[in-house]
Amino acid sequence: MMQSLRETITAEEAARIIGVSEWTVYDLARRRVIPHIRVGRRVLFRRTSILAWLEQQEQASMQREPELDQGKIRRLK
Repeated sequence: MMQSLRETITAEEAARIIGVSEWTVYDLARRRVIPHIRVGRRVLFRRTSILAWLEQQEQASMQREPELDQGKIRRLK
C-alpha cells in the first residue's frame, strides 16, 4: 500500500526537527522568525522550508564576527 506524504508538518513535528519545544516553534512563528503557513487558526510548516531555514541559520552562525571567536573570556559584572 502506498502511503501519501504531506507537504506540511505541525508545530510539534517542526519542534522535533529543530530540537526545541513546540511552544518555542509557535513563538518563532509569531515573531516571523521561522517560515510558516497559516490556514485559519492552524499554523503549519513546510518540512523543506524548515530544513532550508536550519541551513541558513547554520551558515549565518559561521559568518559572524571573527573577533568573537578569539577565545577571550569576558568578565560579567
